[in-house]
Amino acid sequence: MIESYLLDERYWGKAVNNAVTIVKTDQLEIGILEISPGVRLPKEGYSVHGENDEFSYVVSGEVVFGTDKESLKLVEGSFLYNKKGTPHYVINIKDKPARVLWILSPPR
Repeated sequence: MIESYLLDERYWGKAVNNAVTIVKTDQLEIGILEISPGVRLPKEGYSVHGENDEFSYVVSGEVVFGTDKESLKLVEGSFLYNKKGTPHYVINIKDKPARVLWILSPPR
């Protein structure tokens, strides 16, 4: 069975500062996140996916992806691999929303 998803404003509206799962299988989980200007997720500390490798693609905008050891500026079109178990955060440092497509494997 083929499934198609139009990531229009109905989806993005639900994903403002909130990671929304679009597809979940036994192998992976795919979702979106829109980060408002100045917002850091999580607000404090780090997020950790102990069992999941994470891949992120910046659809629009600009963010800083940080770990407990380093940080990296990601611009529109950037693709990131974050190894499972790596403490991390993301912050939108610009004055317009940033949109990110993310993949976790295996799913949560």
